[in-house]
Amino acid sequence: MERSAPLTSERGSLKSSKNKKFAWIAAAIAVFALAGVYVYYTRVVATQNATGSQVQTTVVRPGDLTVSASGSGTLIAQTDASFGFDTSGQVTDVYVKVGDQVEAGQVLAQLDNTLLKMKYDEAQRNLQELYSAASIATIEQEIATAQDSEASAREWLAYLISPDVAEAEENLAIAQQELTNAQAAANASPSEAANQAVQKKQQAVDYLNEKLTQAWTYYNNVYLPENFGVYKNAGTRRYPKQVLATTTDPITGEETADINAPSTDDLTTAQNNIAQAQETISEGKTYLDILNSGVIPDGAVGARITGFYEAQLAVENAKSALDDTQLIAPIRGTVTSLDLSVGEQVGTSSVVTLSQLNQPYILDVYLDEADWSMAELGNKVNVTFDLLPDQAYPGKVTQVYPELSPSFETALVHLVVQLDQDISQDLPAGTGVSVEVVGGESKGALLVPVDAVHKGDDGKSYITVLQNGQQVEREITIGLKNETYAEVTSGLAAGEIVVSG
Repeated sequence: MERSAPLTSERGSLKSSKNKKFAWIAAAIAVFALAGVYVYYTRVVATQNATGSQVQTTVVRPGDLTVSASGSGTLIAQTDASFGFDTSGQVTDVYVKVGDQVEAGQVLAQLDNTLLKMKYDEAQRNLQELYSAASIATIEQEIATAQDSEASAREWLAYLISPDVAEAEENLAIAQQELTNAQAAANASPSEAANQAVQKKQQAVDYLNEKLTQAWTYYNNVYLPENFGVYKNAGTRRYPKQVLATTTDPITGEETADINAPSTDDLTTAQNNIAQAQETISEGKTYLDILNSGVIPDGAVGARITGFYEAQLAVENAKSALDDTQLIAPIRGTVTSLDLSVGEQVGTSSVVTLSQLNQPYILDVYLDEADWSMAELGNKVNVTFDLLPDQAYPGKVTQVYPELSPSFETALVHLVVQLDQDISQDLPAGTGVSVEVVGGESKGALLVPVDAVHKGDDGKSYITVLQNGQQVEREITIGLKNETYAEVTSGLAAGEIVVSG
């Protein structure tokens, strides 16, 4: 009982302190209330007293304004490829399924190729036989035989026309070819040196023409009688003598020597034999070069060269037919449809579709018709994927379709949007997206409520400003504008009070 008094005294002290605290709070509330009344009075009531009606005001301050439109769309493939086999047959293997990622050139399915593989192997064996040591030895022997034939034919021709004529004709042919080459060089690059070279070659040709004429003269006067003349015995048994037989023309009485000169056919045959041997040698050497390189040069002719070409072509055709039994991906992408099963007979119709979802992703986007002004190439876009709802990705408008796209309820603005960068997660084609297309942005702009701006009869924009308690109408210039605020680019200053509502 003795301790109850101090306890009562302590409680009384606490109660007194608490009452004082409440008193201070009440006083503070009263002060704030008075301040509020003062603000209301100066902003609204004062305006009411000055104008006769209550108005709402706003202080003009800088701020950021974004004009944008919301839309939706889907993730689309950059490229779609639908294709099938290049030949018909029975499916023996299918190596992929819907949803698989494949690379360009990857084999997706296989047809029965048993017979075609046998034909390909046979064509390869036939071509390889042409490269065999026995085949090469045969060609080398043909070249050697042709070289011997050429030498014999040249000797026979030289006998028929004389060694001097044969040599003179050969030298002249070489000189004429050199003259032709010099003339071509001079025409291509005219110069004094080139002209002198042509003159020098022409002099050589003229000289060798004279030598050939001299050789033919000697041939007719000396070589023919000595080698092809008809001789008869004109001496005695003791003194035998051979003289050139002659024939006397019964009409003119002219006496001519009897000479069995080579005929034109004899000369032609000898020349053809040389040409044929040279052709065999040239074709044989070209063919050996082809075997070494595997490449047929332009203009190469000959039976063996034709046979080699046909053998190469047979291998290529057999390989092409064999390749046609494989279904090969033309592009990198995702298998989005597959109408194929092992054991079925197929033709050349499309059985596979690949969708190429390369990053950065491309989106098919639609906006409301009223947001057509946002549809400009290069406008920034913020994209949120339905499968990744917690993050927005930046992008830009890359295509605007010039016509509105019809829908069940209203016409829509059709856009194509591409992200600015790759994202870490692969998404399937058709993934839904929500987009915000930014039509314009202004940082630190002077902003006023849209309902504070009104149009005058002259089509210009005006706003009402409070000056010294009086409402004054002022012309302004509007920049960006959304449903709530408008950017004022001229006619107002920060801190001014405008009437809104």
